[in-house]
Amino acid sequence: MSEEQPLIRVMGFKTSYEKLPVKGDPMTEKCDHKGYKLDASGRRILELQPEDWVTYSPHHSPLNTRTTERVRHLIPDPALMGEDQDGEKLRFMTARWLQIEPAYEAFKNGREIPLNGTALAAWSGVTPEQAEVLRTAGIRTVEEVRDLTDGALDRVRLPNMRDLRKQAGLFLQNTDAAKAAEREAAKDAQIAELVERQAAMEAMIEELTKPKPAKAAKDAA
Repeated sequence: MSEEQPLIRVMGFKTSYEKLPVKGDPMTEKCDHKGYKLDASGRRILELQPEDWVTYSPHHSPLNTRTTERVRHLIPDPALMGEDQDGEKLRFMTARWLQIEPAYEAFKNGREIPLNGTALAAWSGVTPEQAEVLRTAGIRTVEEVRDLTDGALDRVRLPNMRDLRKQAGLFLQNTDAAKAAEREAAKDAQIAELVERQAAMEAMIEELTKPKPAKAAKDAA
């Protein structure tokens, strides 16, 4: 497991269509102080526009608390942080956005939201049907099963969740051990190759620096 726990878990995105103010060009169009276009009566012009939303939850409690917000409201803007004297709000918004942004880019490009951990499909400890129930509950990785709190276990509509949490931990332990063994084997192979190259180079140097035998005396004329 990563040493630094994610701040949030991204559950998903959706797009709605709403009548929103339209940005204009203050140099050529009638706009208010925020740059939105105004009609002849001085009211903002509204047009139907796409609005992206994200649903996320605290990393430690994906089942208890879910928040849905407009994506554009979550993008940190230092220019709007004048009242944030110690920068705490900006740091929080930046940390949150760093975890939302990759998932949002995947959503906009029609790809699946990237996982922070081991996909449920890679774990033989659950059936496809069980994995679907877990995903419906906002749990998409084996690490998230392992890290479920006791209170969250009861909210997943599957039997024997405590045993499943334990099995998830054992699976990840074995996976980590296998990866460590694989890294050690690769390191040993690399060292053996370097030793072999060094031996070959030393043999070559020895051959090149070996004293040449004296030439035989020329036959008497």
